[in-house]
Amino acid sequence: MTSYVSVSTAAYDGYGFHTILASLARCGVRHVEFAFIDGYVEAFTDSDFTDAFANDLRSEMHLYGQECRYFSGHIDLGGDDAAVRLEARCRFAASLGASFVITNAAICERSDVFFRQADTLGAIAKQYGVRILLENPGNGVPNVLDHAGDVEGLLERLDRDAFGINYDVGNLLSHCPDREPVSDARKAMSVADHFHLKPCTRTSDGIDFVSFGKGDIDDSEVAAELVRQGKPFSLELPFRLHRDANAQPYRDKQPLALEKIESYVSSSLEELNLTTENS
Repeated sequence: MTSYVSVSTAAYDGYGFHTILASLARCGVRHVEFAFIDGYVEAFTDSDFTDAFANDLRSEMHLYGQECRYFSGHIDLGGDDAAVRLEARCRFAASLGASFVITNAAICERSDVFFRQADTLGAIAKQYGVRILLENPGNGVPNVLDHAGDVEGLLERLDRDAFGINYDVGNLLSHCPDREPVSDARKAMSVADHFHLKPCTRTSDGIDFVSFGKGDIDDSEVAAELVRQGKPFSLELPFRLHRDANAQPYRDKQPLALEKIESYVSSSLEELNLTTENS
């Protein structure tokens, strides 16, 4: 697997990180993207983001020859408590050795608050030596960043040393169903710093998340172009997660069997390797 491809821990929702990192190592994963996303993974609080926890995870990664460059800690940066919550995530990510914190911008209703405090948020990121990568959401609620067409106008209003873009192709299926995902992804490639490939498929009830190469979007085409351009990306494979007909997320009551997760992750990496070898 190419050195600029990470795998998100979201695939292992419901398992402890000791189990997750060992499993990822068995699958041949060296670059780990930690996922702490409210409502998308097992419950946690901001008080969990301690230096001791980060040091434990970093030591565990070291055992397996792993590292973390990207940290997913999605919050709404238009919230009144965004500065405090972002600082907790930036401090934790930096302790992990990460250089980027992936989060959402703000729902449109809170856009004024987001832009008003953007300099403060950017200063927090710089303090910890990380950049904030804003991601297009998938929940169908109008956002400051909905699709690739929003990127340039958004970045013009922000400090590019502190802010960048993480473009999530899979989110477009539920968030902007009228837009063609691959075309939108290609438009984002010249301006996004990092990509999430999140294979998903439409069902009668909403959206399910599947292995790489099994979704409704041609993720292989997107991945091949990203590799050709040398653009880093993560495989985000939240197999336990679903979206309902209104694009709202929900999770299966029980985690998937570890053997099944490993099978899905391994098959995704095999398919990705075939894609990159032929690109």
